[in-house]
Amino acid sequence: MADIFEIKFPIESGVKEKVIVSFSTKQGGDFAIFSYYWQCFVWAATIGFLRNDPRELKSPIERIFSLNTMKGNGGEKAAHALICMCIARCGSLDIMKDPELAIKRISEYANGGFYYIMKLMENGENSFNDLEKVKQEIFSRNYDDNGLLQPASKMEEYIVPEEEYNKKVEVDGPDIEVNTQEMPTKAERRSHRWSLSQEKDLIGYYQAGMTIDQLAKLFGKDEDAVREKLAQKGITI
Repeated sequence: MADIFEIKFPIESGVKEKVIVSFSTKQGGDFAIFSYYWQCFVWAATIGFLRNDPRELKSPIERIFSLNTMKGNGGEKAAHALICMCIARCGSLDIMKDPELAIKRISEYANGGFYYIMKLMENGENSFNDLEKVKQEIFSRNYDDNGLLQPASKMEEYIVPEEEYNKKVEVDGPDIEVNTQEMPTKAERRSHRWSLSQEKDLIGYYQAGMTIDQLAKLFGKDEDAVREKLAQKGITI
């Protein structure tokens, strides 16, 4: 059986030129963000997985790097994350019994992400040279399992803006200031809230072998929030 870490990912040649090269510092592209081609691939794959948008590859196709390439250049966690996301989307560890198919599936999700990025570029998006913009494109969107962008949770309507905590309360008598020391920050208030899609992916990634630390970083939560959600789902850590 082929070693999954040795198999090179198939990539459409047109996608390589339009996206990967454009975002490569090595090639001096228009949006020079990534030092390695595989970093752009991981970005696109993450978008594709989150949007649940696999796209079949069309010829001509190139193969320029593998999971081992990532591991050898500081991307070991990224390599394992791709495998975990693949398992979660395929719904079974059985996908790992066929390494060639697993690599093909990851490439298809990455291809979906690449085409989404190209669509944004065609629509005039020109701020991708801001790394924060790149990260937001991955994590600030709320997609359902069909890849459709969802409105903000209804709970958003009930979150009191952080600045509201600092306002004085109008009462009959002297002004009383709210004690902000015990009020949670906005990040703390949001860190324990999960979308249904996130809950599903969390369980899949945990069962696939991701650590609490890796899950916390992947979902932008603190580790206690990850443990709490897993416990709610009946998973004993």
